[in-house]
Amino acid sequence: MMVGLAAILLLLLRAIRNLGEIFYLWNLGIKRGGFYAVRVWGARLKPLIVLLMIDTIVVLTLIFNLSVRIQLF
Repeated sequence: MMVGLAAILLLLLRAIRNLGEIFYLWNLGIKRGGFYAVRVWGARLKPLIVLLMIDTIVVLTLIFNLSVRIQLF
């Protein structure tokens, strides 16, 4: 049970970090955000934002599934 809670906590931190990165890129604007995305992530801005959004959705789905399984036991 403790392992499941630790996994949920780590996944939640990953989702929060992804959302923080999305908002940071969004606030930089198109030109500076594109430069930052290429320098730091090695990707273009729009595909990077889409990738971070998809990763966040998958992580939140995993959190939901783990929390349901923990409540069953």
